[in-house]
Amino acid sequence: MNNADNQEQTPDITAGEDSKPASIRIDEIIKHLFSSEKQALVKFVNGALGENHDPGTAELIELKTEFIRRNYANAKAGAGALNLDKIIADMMFLLNGIAYHIEFQTKAGQAIAIRIIGYGIEHALGKMRNTDISGGVVLELPVPVLIQIDKDEKLTDKIPAQIKLSGRDEALTFDITVIKLWEHDVDALVSRGFYLLLPFVLAKHRKGKNADEGVQALLSDIHEIEEAIAKLYENGEIFSNLRSDLYAATDSILRSINARYYDNNLEIDRELKKMETTRALFASEIKAKGMAEGVAIGNAEGEARGEARGEAKGVAKANSELTKIIKLHLQKKTPDEISEELGIAPKKVTGFLQKSGLMDLKQ
Repeated sequence: MNNADNQEQTPDITAGEDSKPASIRIDEIIKHLFSSEKQALVKFVNGALGENHDPGTAELIELKTEFIRRNYANAKAGAGALNLDKIIADMMFLLNGIAYHIEFQTKAGQAIAIRIIGYGIEHALGKMRNTDISGGVVLELPVPVLIQIDKDEKLTDKIPAQIKLSGRDEALTFDITVIKLWEHDVDALVSRGFYLLLPFVLAKHRKGKNADEGVQALLSDIHEIEEAIAKLYENGEIFSNLRSDLYAATDSILRSINARYYDNNLEIDRELKKMETTRALFASEIKAKGMAEGVAIGNAEGEARGEARGEAKGVAKANSELTKIIKLHLQKKTPDEISEELGIAPKKVTGFLQKSGLMDLKQ
């Protein structure tokens, strides 16, 4: 997304040292997620286009998305003068030798189909440079997919397109597949393998932009997204880094929506604090996993290896206990009830909750 229509601002995924997040566009968050994990991107392609690439063995190669095109129309120096413009597609990649093009659009706009074809032609021309054309010329465009975030009733599931010569009947006919995000809830995204789009379910809650303005409806969607991410990870559908990235993107979008459209609602603020705790927990789990893997493949011998393994197990056990405590706390159970259910000392439960920011230190 490269025009003024797509300047929806959201806080950065990673806060700066001063704890004030920088601002990035929503398309940059999407690009980050779609570049995060090969298996998830392959599953998206399969779900969107009905294909059957194996996520475990597929070969994925990123393609150039910046193109310089000649522009005579805007030349200022007179007849025949040449200007060069840069255009940027959102994502292009080779998957098992097939070129795909994914374009994202936030706001409704009918010019998107023309842009998609333009990007495809630029890609095709780039492939043909410095090639022998004595045997003929083949203009091969990537397979296109449009992800439309905001509601646009005029959009169909497929945009029909043709390329033909003037005055000739013969034409190349193809479709631009459209993913209409506003028609998908969390369950629908998971069932189609569109895990990478989970955080963008929240887009419908932007006031003035097809919003569901209820705070409770927003919080309900947040909980469904969190549960979906957790289940996908537990079932091995996604890995640690993508889990963290999905959580970070959800957090980032929610912060923007709360600040811009809900006047920093206190209930949403509390949910954001819980999400911060969960993100920190994820980071600790990933660190513990890395430590354990390091022990398994490291060259350290004897006592040093044993100490490292013990440290990793200790971190993993602590994180497991904290996960269970937070889960029960979110179910409105008291520290005493949590202590009894998990067999953990009440003081330890209280200490965990206080360190996580889920309980006032004075309690």
